[in-house]
Amino acid sequence: MKIGLLLPSVYMGSRYKNKIFAARELFINLADGLVEKGHEVYVYSSPDTKTKAQLVAGEASLITQDFTSSHFRGLDQAAKTKSAELITKIEYEEDLTVKAYLHAQESKIDIMHSYHDFMAHYVAKLAPVKTIYTIHTSRPSEMDLDYWRFQHFKDDDYVFISKSQLKDFEDLISSVNVVYHGVDTERFSLGNGEGEYLAFLGRYIEEKGVADAIAAARKSGLLLKIIGDAAYRELPYYKNKIFPELKNGFVEDGSFLEEGDRYSFLKNAKALLFPIQWNEPFGMVMIEAMSCGTPVIAYNRGSVAELVKDGVTGFIVDPDNEDRPGKRSWVIKKQGVDGLMEAISKINEIKREDCRRHVEENFTVEKMVEGYENVYKKVLENEKMS
Repeated sequence: MKIGLLLPSVYMGSRYKNKIFAARELFINLADGLVEKGHEVYVYSSPDTKTKAQLVAGEASLITQDFTSSHFRGLDQAAKTKSAELITKIEYEEDLTVKAYLHAQESKIDIMHSYHDFMAHYVAKLAPVKTIYTIHTSRPSEMDLDYWRFQHFKDDDYVFISKSQLKDFEDLISSVNVVYHGVDTERFSLGNGEGEYLAFLGRYIEEKGVADAIAAARKSGLLLKIIGDAAYRELPYYKNKIFPELKNGFVEDGSFLEEGDRYSFLKNAKALLFPIQWNEPFGMVMIEAMSCGTPVIAYNRGSVAELVKDGVTGFIVDPDNEDRPGKRSWVIKKQGVDGLMEAISKINEIKREDCRRHVEENFTVEKMVEGYENVYKKVLENEKMS
């Protein structure tokens, strides 16, 4: 097949390499995996994207330059700068998306795969290129602009990254598929948790549950090492909920990690704490940790029960009394922070080899690539029949 992969985000550029952007590695792994399977693949992304596919690059200056705009007279300088950054980001996405579809028509691409944007929904209406859309987000509220978008484009072909995510969207869209994310297991080696610390890796926001992770580690008497996006340290949540805890000796806040350092951080941990406060659609860090042999302790929200095998690759904990699928069926019977503490006390019961095997059998790049191949074939066959 001739496949186009579109990810027109400025965050793909090296300027934002220290920003947590899970789609970055997934996108490149998918492109390279499809090339290795013999497909002709074109990647529409930032100029410095490293891939085995053929690259059609976005406009470099829209990533590297700090533009101003005359549209925001009357605002203070900080607001002007922030607004100009937003407009520049949109300009980059518009420019690259149009460029991608023009190229796709000229090159007779069989199918376009839009990986992380909404711009393609509009441009695809003008271009005779069959397009599918991977959705990475949770269901929007009815007052969210994205809710209107899903209603407006409900008949497009969507791919969701977990069954729990799909269930949340079922009444909004009509054509769906599910493909799990995958990791390149060759980049992860099996660790033994010799660091004797608990790990947290994610953005420093309330939804990620870092406050509960800190509370559980403190009460368990273990060191918690946290790694997140430095930009979030300027927000009130970090200053009020996290920073004060750094003084008690149980929490260390590290710098954002490059790929190799991130793997070492995960494989040397006793466990990964993932006490999310929202229905996370997937949670890449969970399969990354398990690929290193590091068990996961996570709240029963979103896709957690699809990714973690309770009592085998970690422990699932009910966060509260709310009725959710699987409630009270887990090994750990306590809830919330108390449940996290109970799971921490039992973490040595988990065999790290079982964590690694679980990922190898279910969440590899190869399985992700195969899943998307099947979606492409299904969508194109349906197109011929219609």
